[in-house]
Amino acid sequence: AHNFTRTMMVPPTTSQQMGAAYAPMPFAIISFLSSSYVVYHLLFQERQKLKRLYHRLVLAMNLALLPLAFVNAWTTLPAPEGTPNVVGAMGTVSTCTAQGILRMTLSFAVATYYASLILQAFMGIRNNFKEQNYRWIERYIHFVAYCIPCIYAIIFAATDNFNPS
Repeated sequence: AHNFTRTMMVPPTTSQQMGAAYAPMPFAIISFLSSSYVVYHLLFQERQKLKRLYHRLVLAMNLALLPLAFVNAWTTLPAPEGTPNVVGAMGTVSTCTAQGILRMTLSFAVATYYASLILQAFMGIRNNFKEQNYRWIERYIHFVAYCIPCIYAIIFAATDNFNPS
């Protein structure tokens, strides 16, 4: 027989809480700046590249990364004020829910677009890089990138699963 003992989870130290609150900020800023550059480059300097599915998918991924980086830069600020073990919590249940909806939806969208680049490469190889034979996948990629995570986000929001308990 196994002897399992119940142990309580030790709350994070103040230093650990500060690390969780502030460490993501520089990475979110770098992500925002690099995505801004890609969007600017494709829309204003190399617009002709948008004729290709690959570049449209890269643009869509970076357009989703822009607001995601902004949301991630806010880290713990939207958490309800007074939330135990959360440094920097200054928000309300509504701000926490809004951040949760955005983070879930945009994270899924970015991952979907990243995966779609693999699908696009596979379809290209399979169709001898004749894009007109597989261009139809684009509308389904955009559908999956936003509609499915929106459904999940609505369910999570309706069941209060975005806020600390």
